[in-house]
Amino acid sequence: MGQHFLSGIITQDLHNHTVSTVTFKHYKVSVMLFRSLYLVDVDKETIGRVLKLNSVRNGNLWKEIDVLIFNTWHRWHRRGLKQQWDYVQFDGKIRKDIDRTVAFRTALRTWAKWVDSDVDTNRTKVIFQGISPSHYNGIDWNEPGVRNCSRQTTPFKGSIYPTGLPLAEYVVKEVIRNIKKPVHLLDITMLSQLRKDAHPSTYNDFNGMDCTHWSLPASPIHGIYFCMQLSSNSREIWFRH
Repeated sequence: MGQHFLSGIITQDLHNHTVSTVTFKHYKVSVMLFRSLYLVDVDKETIGRVLKLNSVRNGNLWKEIDVLIFNTWHRWHRRGLKQQWDYVQFDGKIRKDIDRTVAFRTALRTWAKWVDSDVDTNRTKVIFQGISPSHYNGIDWNEPGVRNCSRQTTPFKGSIYPTGLPLAEYVVKEVIRNIKKPVHLLDITMLSQLRKDAHPSTYNDFNGMDCTHWSLPASPIHGIYFCMQLSSNSREIWFRH
């Protein structure tokens, strides 16, 4: 049974490894991952890599998919070697840097305009996968001196997280609230904050401490909530990350 199932799975890398596709032949479903750290374009120009906050050119690749799942923010605040751009283009001007929350809000509004103008939501379901909170400071969950999520084995005791929601989550909700077409927010940020024990921790492929990404096996409710958002008759699912 297991071998028969595995024989019906096809994996592919397309567009110079920008897109990875897994096809489940027996179910006639394809799941695609589009590798992009931001919802807007980053172009290589003579001055370097330019983050263009008002440009979403890849939309033509996505809009015919049955279910579109968008996710960003994780890399927006990074600097130094981990920053994936050198300059920012905002309102026609090139800048060396910009307030990251302002940049994030601008990019989301650009994406929102694309959804309203280009996506036929009668055939394509659009989902935004909220903000994944981090757990690197024990003060946030009333454990001063704790510096990460290592050895955390129980959720936060309580239903309200002491620090409140991340600012980026409020930005996401504001932008989605103003989109004219239906966009479903996978609103599990607060639930994730309570699960300081549900990160990959040291169990990852880069040999570091990961207290930012979701770990669905550690927190099944996230997966259940996610599946409830998907249409049962979908044939193509596209993740943008």
